[in-house]
Amino acid sequence: MRFDAMTLGRVLLYTFIAWSAFERYVIPKMFVFDPARLQEISKESIALYGDDSGNYNRTLLFNDLSARLKKEYPKYVTEINWDEWVFNNAGNAMGAMVILHASITEYLIIFGTPLGTEGHTGKHQAHDYFTILSGQQTFFYPGAVEPIVYNPGDQNWMKQGDFAQYALKGFALELAQGCIPCMLPFGLIEVLTSTMDYTSFGWTTWYSARHMGLNLLQGKI
Repeated sequence: MRFDAMTLGRVLLYTFIAWSAFERYVIPKMFVFDPARLQEISKESIALYGDDSGNYNRTLLFNDLSARLKKEYPKYVTEINWDEWVFNNAGNAMGAMVILHASITEYLIIFGTPLGTEGHTGKHQAHDYFTILSGQQTFFYPGAVEPIVYNPGDQNWMKQGDFAQYALKGFALELAQGCIPCMLPFGLIEVLTSTMDYTSFGWTTWYSARHMGLNLLQGKI
């Protein structure tokens, strides 16, 4: 078969159609996390240890939240390991994260910084649910003249393909659902282009691969 421009065009078209069908009808069936339920659980922990509680303590907040998530999703969530926080630079924003779940179609992390950061969200092949745990996130879409403000307990849902500028001073529980490997370049490329932080790169790669591998072994794609 002669491999000409017409053939290449057909291959690309069929690949696009097949991927679109897979993404729309197959990948969503692999999700195990309910964004609304994650928000409810987050609010329970925030009520005990959040910014406006009488027992404000971020360490206890994250410990309590991860324990509740582990109870809700015992097969899929790992309770927070304080030795596995890693820096993350993406879209010119910098924070730290710890992985509670990572698979081919979903990840669940706690992400943030007490110092404050801002940058580009990236444009992804996944839905992103950002539930504020402590502090505040502000959000800006092109054409807006005022920011959207998210406070503890609020959930910012970025639909697949959305992109914006954001600022965050605090921490959030982040759930992504979609093609997670497609998101990895955004989260790792700045190591090569600016930070040269190969330590964080290495640990992020190892923790992500370990979580994904363990979930694959139990049938979670």
